[in-house]
Amino acid sequence: MKALLALLLTLFLSGLLSALWPQGVMAPDLFLVLALWYAAERPYYLGLPVAFLFGLFQDLLGFGLLGLHGVGLLLASYAYYAASRRLAFGEGLPALLVFTWAFLAKWLGYFLVAYWLRLEIPPFVPLDLLLEGLFTLPFFFLAWRLRP
Repeated sequence: MKALLALLLTLFLSGLLSALWPQGVMAPDLFLVLALWYAAERPYYLGLPVAFLFGLFQDLLGFGLLGLHGVGLLLASYAYYAASRRLAFGEGLPALLVFTWAFLAKWLGYFLVAYWLRLEIPPFVPLDLLLEGLFTLPFFFLAWRLRP
């Protein structure tokens, strides 16, 4: 029940942010935050498929390439599980490292799907990647504080 409420809240906030966010600036990835929040409470055999489903849902809502966000969130959740097993996960620096690892894994998944499908990759600006990570990080810490 909590996961459904979290999904509805993510949909509401993502719609609100897309309406208010400036054009051309990458908005926070709230579905990544949702996938990592769900993965924190569940074992990997539940967290990985649900993260993939969240990504498919994000693709369907955004009229994107079906499976692109699914693979990205799947790799992000996998990286989250791998990093959280190796670090004493708590507040502060370990949480930041786990988020950074998961965030970079998400983008690696995007580029792997784009390469596999031989898509033209738009010009990559590292500043966009940095800004998206910085805008998503406060939502990750807020979701981490609100988990039971």
